[in-house]
Amino acid sequence: MNAIAKALSVATGGNLNDWLPAPLANEVINYIHDINIMRRLIATFVMTDRNVTRPKKTSALTAYHIPDGTTATTSEFSTTTLTWTAKKLMGYTLIDEEAVEDTKTLPDIIDMVLKDFAEAIAYAEEITILQGDDSHLATAPTPQAATTANWYVHDPRVMFDGIFTAAEGTDAATSVDAGGGAFDNELVNQAIYNLGKYGRAKRDLITLVPSEQASNIRANDDFHDASKSGLALASYISGLGSAGEGDGIVTVIYGVPVYEAPFAPSGHAVVYKKDCPLFGDRRRIKFKSEEVIESDQRKYVVSERVDLKFQYDAALCLIDDLSTTIVS
Repeated sequence: MNAIAKALSVATGGNLNDWLPAPLANEVINYIHDINIMRRLIATFVMTDRNVTRPKKTSALTAYHIPDGTTATTSEFSTTTLTWTAKKLMGYTLIDEEAVEDTKTLPDIIDMVLKDFAEAIAYAEEITILQGDDSHLATAPTPQAATTANWYVHDPRVMFDGIFTAAEGTDAATSVDAGGGAFDNELVNQAIYNLGKYGRAKRDLITLVPSEQASNIRANDDFHDASKSGLALASYISGLGSAGEGDGIVTVIYGVPVYEAPFAPSGHAVVYKKDCPLFGDRRRIKFKSEEVIESDQRKYVVSERVDLKFQYDAALCLIDDLSTTIVS
């Protein structure tokens, strides 16, 4: 991040009323990726316009055995469309000029602001990708007045439906009821079965669990024993998955990596096909700064524009009613 700050001060002469140059934007985005595990666990694409429409398959073609001289059996192929519409995430702050002056160099304060904003963006992205609900009540006038039932009017979670919300939908795969029990490998096994054709290639599946479930997995001796049927736990020891994933992976069950998602809703887990959620980036990172002469302050704003859609809801399977008790 120091390199970003120094390059900015050189490239813009201290005036940041510009888009971050692509190499610098990529560094900030990489920093966000390091914080936000979900950007590594879903497919992403660059939106070329405010609204991007892509086809969504609603029925699949079927192959049949057709003897010589026989007319082929017709199979139907149909599609509908999905539209990604860019929604804005923005952070804004005012800093006294004294704070800038007393740091001796402008790049120091830029470095701090960029880091804080990157962490704020990463948090907003991750909690929305997981818990977003665009129909949730959100009329609280301030963040302090918000409740679980009534979110802040500008809560990022109202931008789009997240993975857990979509997994509760009627078009998702049949959910797995844990019956108030602890997380175990057979719940994942049932979820794979419920995913049907989407569960065939285990390398394409991902399981997300909240922190209390991840803690219980680590405390469960069964998950420490790599000889247990279906469990491949070198990841438990090394902290790395078979593909070299970093922080977040807890274990591998029947070939499916299990990741800890701290902002996942308590008492739930989800198994999904990685390319089902598709995250669109319209404005990757925009960073602005200007002086506020009348108050002797400096204004900083960072923003991005994004959206999330699901290419096939049936590739999401919720595991619900898990025990939230943390085993000591």
